[in-house]
Amino acid sequence: MRTPRYAQKRSISINIFAAPGGTRAAMELGLMSIYTALRAGVSGLTANSSALAVISDNIANVNTVGYKRGGVDFSALVNAQNSNTTYNAGGVLPLTRQQISLQGSLEQSRSPTDLAISGDGFFIVSTNNQQLSNGGSVLFTRAGSFTIDAAGYMVNAQGLFLQGWPVAADGSVTSSPTSLSAIEPVNISGVGGLAEPTANVGLNANLNSAQADYANAQGVYDVGDMATGTITPHFESSLEIYDSLGAARTVAFGFLKTGPNTWRVEAYARPNSNITGGSGTGGLLAAGIVNFNTDGTVASVQPHGTASTAQDIDSQFTVNWATSTGAAAQGVTLDLSTGMTQFANSFGVTSVTADGVPPGDLVGLVLEGDGMLTAQFSNGRARALYQIPLATFLNPNGLKADQGGAFRTTLESGLYNINSSNAGGAGRIVSGALEASNVDLATEFTSLITTQRAYSAASRIITTADQMLEELLMIKR
Repeated sequence: MRTPRYAQKRSISINIFAAPGGTRAAMELGLMSIYTALRAGVSGLTANSSALAVISDNIANVNTVGYKRGGVDFSALVNAQNSNTTYNAGGVLPLTRQQISLQGSLEQSRSPTDLAISGDGFFIVSTNNQQLSNGGSVLFTRAGSFTIDAAGYMVNAQGLFLQGWPVAADGSVTSSPTSLSAIEPVNISGVGGLAEPTANVGLNANLNSAQADYANAQGVYDVGDMATGTITPHFESSLEIYDSLGAARTVAFGFLKTGPNTWRVEAYARPNSNITGGSGTGGLLAAGIVNFNTDGTVASVQPHGTASTAQDIDSQFTVNWATSTGAAAQGVTLDLSTGMTQFANSFGVTSVTADGVPPGDLVGLVLEGDGMLTAQFSNGRARALYQIPLATFLNPNGLKADQGGAFRTTLESGLYNINSSNAGGAGRIVSGALEASNVDLATEFTSLITTQRAYSAASRIITTADQMLEELLMIKR
């Protein structure tokens, strides 16, 4: 019957110590070398198992936005050698790492809130919607598949909240390259296009030079007669302006030829009840005189020059809306000197220009190359809401992987530096694009084959060392 192995080990141990000095020492060293070979084989299995796990992760995330390929570096473990005739195997130590600094390709997306970085920067994100200086947890990511959640926050597919510098009403941005206190979660809830009252109006029209001068057929002209309808103007045109609440209000312009190359002009509100005191003055806003040169161009625009208290049309005049409208008073400047003509053609308006807009709804978001997140409104206006900063690191490969494809700072990565897009080497933010994984499937499949072969070879080390131990145990049998 075969002797159990534990009994054989005990027997060989006794026989080794019973052997002559030189033979015993040689057998001890040989046994030690075989045991270190076994440990080296086990370390090879462990290292290649880790490599297989990393390769599996890479292949599984080949389509993950912003994923950074992992790798395993093998480092040899060296044992102290006590003899020149024997060798103590140390084995191998696996060191895992991620190729964070290696950028993936940028792929076009249909969503304008999908963002990619062409450069070395990282989006600053947080796991919650709290300000980073008030309990927020700062992370950094290249995964820019952002959407707007139900609360108006911009979050990526992994649920991380995008951070940005808010833009003040005057367009200024308070930024800091190291402080997180100026950064807050990007939120567009409640953003709407504000109404803008009309402040400037331009009228481009032709007044017929063949028109006969007004001959007092309806009475002597006084300022306000065209507004009240006492005198019918030779030419009248209307346009819409916007009050402070964004409501469209009609203003009419009446022209009356009172002499060669001389025209009286009045501006009046319609209906006249829209302005304070309008019912008594016909809604008169301002009046003046337009003089033309002999070539049909405007020579001058003058005040009305009468005892009337009406405002002069050659300078800014104030529109006092009726209390019932709820709108604030606004100043309007009328330009009659640029586009007005007096030719022997029929009356007609070439064009009318007026600023001011009604209130609008948010219809889209656009990210400019400088990182400005701009809201577009249905009234044609746009307003910058946030500037998206980017963080850079001296050693991005030293970052530690965290949830959702994000990273945390470590001692190896160094401190972050915050810059705007296209500044400080951070790179450029590209809207409507996503950064693909930097995994190369051909490389991964090749590594998969070599790792499998290396694992098999390491297992052969263990099998061979076991057979040698078996032979050694059989020496004194």
